[in-house]
Amino acid sequence: MNNRFILLFLILSCNSAPSDTTHTGGVNDDIELNEHVGDPELEARVRAMLGIGLPTLDNDNAEAFLLDWVSDVDDRYVTISTKHGDIVLELFEDVPLHRANFLYKIFREYYSPSEFTRVVPDFVVQGGNSEEEKPQQMRFLIGRHTLPSEFRNPYIHIRGALAMSRSYTNNPEKRSSSYDFYIVTGRKFSKMEIASVEVEQGVKYTTEQKLLYKKNGGTPHLDREHTVFGRVIKGMDVVDKLAATMTDESDWPLERLELKMKSHFNL
Repeated sequence: MNNRFILLFLILSCNSAPSDTTHTGGVNDDIELNEHVGDPELEARVRAMLGIGLPTLDNDNAEAFLLDWVSDVDDRYVTISTKHGDIVLELFEDVPLHRANFLYKIFREYYSPSEFTRVVPDFVVQGGNSEEEKPQQMRFLIGRHTLPSEFRNPYIHIRGALAMSRSYTNNPEKRSSSYDFYIVTGRKFSKMEIASVEVEQGVKYTTEQKLLYKKNGGTPHLDREHTVFGRVIKGMDVVDKLAATMTDESDWPLERLELKMKSHFNL
């Protein structure tokens, strides 16, 4: 049986080691589906997961590919399903590359399933990685790459903001992870605290933004450090339940917080 077809079963089952297929980069057009797959819906999922006919992404080709791919995708919303209920996200169309990347990873079923792996009270809940093998197998197939920052003045780290994590090591351009995301829970900030953040971060908030940090809360010290590309429009109570999960000393949840995602055009 074709080694990459074996890899498909490993990904779908999520409980076996990856095959010993050598990764050669380029376009994944050498993968053949088993002729007995039969089910058109399953075949479409298989093709998306394995990336048949799609390039392996890297920092040289990802931006052009993602923007071209998303030109045929109208979805504006994402539903994250968890044990506590659903979270509905709106993606900002004027942060095009991060929106495209998130939708593409959902299309490739990277996040179905995935899990929230970092929970910090009054700060964020973070997901998109795992100690399990499937995420590493999928990153192998999709490609390891980062995203250039897309800071937009209207989009700040208020409560409910959706943003991508990033490395702080050897990353002067503040490039984003292309897989790991977080949702802000945050805390409320006083007028004096906000003024201090403006000085430290070199940002200037509008009166409305200052009021949002004061009344609703957030994590303003992350502004212009991480790209915000969406927001929670429904299910913030679910985020709060996730944020209340007990963790170990490294902020890893003591219980598995599995998630699945789907994108859609209408609410």
